[in-house]
Amino acid sequence: MKEWFEALEKREQNLVLMLGGMLMIAVIYFVIYQPLSDKLARAKHGVIKEQQLLNWVEENATKLVALQASSGVSNSPNSGSLDQVINSTARRYKLVISRIQPQSNKLQVTLDNATFTQLLHWVQELQLNHGVQIEIAEFRPQAAPGLVKTRLVVSK
Repeated sequence: MKEWFEALEKREQNLVLMLGGMLMIAVIYFVIYQPLSDKLARAKHGVIKEQQLLNWVEENATKLVALQASSGVSNSPNSGSLDQVINSTARRYKLVISRIQPQSNKLQVTLDNATFTQLLHWVQELQLNHGVQIEIAEFRPQAAPGLVKTRLVVSK
């Protein structure tokens, strides 16, 4: 290779060197810089979407708390056990409960891939119509927009 290069005229050697330099720049750009730049742009977009979801969740959670405080909770003693109330109302809202775990006089309820708006309506009904208290509520966004994985600790 060295012999071939030295056999070229000076002008051709300069042209080969410039072409080699341009090829190196192109490799660096297309193999290193552009993929990293694309990943960074996607990550920034993902952060923005997650921030929007968080803002929406916080806004609606505040509305839910305000609605609960303004309307008052009515306990209906003959509405059934806490487990029955949770299951029957969840079916009405087309929510699939993946796990219910008793904890003394409380229940830990886990829902996977629940629609957040349906979940809020369900929680509202539980609180306003059945006297259920939400003690802990954890929401984790899922891959599909509007879906959350939820863990609730509830009591009557």
